Amino acid sequence: MITLVVLNRIETGGQELTNGTRVRRWRLTIAVGAVAAVVLGLVVTGAAAAEPGQDSIESAQVWFDVVTSNHSGVPCATAPTERHVVVRGHLTGPSAKLHNGVDGTLYSHGDGYGEFFWRYTEDRRYNYVADLADRGHVSVTIDRLGYGDSDSPNGRDICLGTEADVLHQVVGQLRDGTYHGDRTPSFHRVALVGHSVSGIIGDQEAAGFHDIDALGVISSGEVDVTPLLAERTGETQIRCLTAPNGYVALEANAEEFRSDHIYNMDPKIADQIIKKRTSDACAGTANAGQAVALDPVRNAAITVPVLLLIGTNDAFFQHGRLQAATYRGSGGVTFKEIPETGHAIAFGRTAPRFRDEMHRWLQVNRF
Repeated sequence: MITLVVLNRIETGGQELTNGTRVRRWRLTIAVGAVAAVVLGLVVTGAAAAEPGQDSIESAQVWFDVVTSNHSGVPCATAPTERHVVVRGHLTGPSAKLHNGVDGTLYSHGDGYGEFFWRYTEDRRYNYVADLADRGHVSVTIDRLGYGDSDSPNGRDICLGTEADVLHQVVGQLRDGTYHGDRTPSFHRVALVGHSVSGIIGDQEAAGFHDIDALGVISSGEVDVTPLLAERTGETQIRCLTAPNGYVALEANAEEFRSDHIYNMDPKIADQIIKKRTSDACAGTANAGQAVALDPVRNAAITVPVLLLIGTNDAFFQHGRLQAATYRGSGGVTFKEIPETGHAIAFGRTAPRFRDEMHRWLQVNRF
């Protein structure tokens, strides 16, 4: 006889929210049985054990060779220096679905964050892609250039148009299966979801390249920005004048970040997120005005289904219905607001409802 420690997904009640959703709790259980019981274990890096009758979940490292070009149609103040760089991230989903011809979603994070916004390994309750994988979805999460494990070219060369072009290159490699990693299935259909500034970048990608099958714009928009965001952008540009390698944080300090991003959040999680806040490419904020001015017109050229989802207490983006109206050419626009939710929408106490809304939209659009 041997003793095995097995990680089981067991509902233990948890905190009930106003929409009836419960926050999942996890616990370790001890199983005693014959040596043959070893088959209950799962030997996949970064994966969680599956319940009987469910697919096992895999999370594999992937990376993409890209060029810092800009063919998005939104000009940068200065022409980007074209360099060969690497974008790194993870492919997460049910093992049985990670084969050629998969339908999945590419996720890009906002300023001040990293891939961890979508793939938070420190606390399973806030690991968005793990929860979506439990529901059958395949996800690709990345660190944008200048963040986390991805390469960091000079931040004065990485404008929003460049980032849209990079996302376009990643989408193409997903479709062709020409990216790198232990698991590299080709994608038949690709949805693109961006949080905060990546929602604006996603708009540029969708309007400029017409290569995705659905677009999610989360806590973002061009016509619903608040004066606070313009203020933070201006302050950032002053600090960028002396920034080494062209990167500074959008907020000057941790307290500003707390005020801008944190709302209705477990204090422990809030402290963790604040400690993880990142610096951002100076060219992004320098060229944000052009994106805000041009994208409402360009958004009319987006023909795929669009989800616009914001929290009612977002400090940067409000009046989302105005933003939703810019997608006049879309085959279907879904607008959702989550009450009592701030900008860090994946980490608030309402995060379960956020994931529920994403699951429903992806399911309706066959992802």
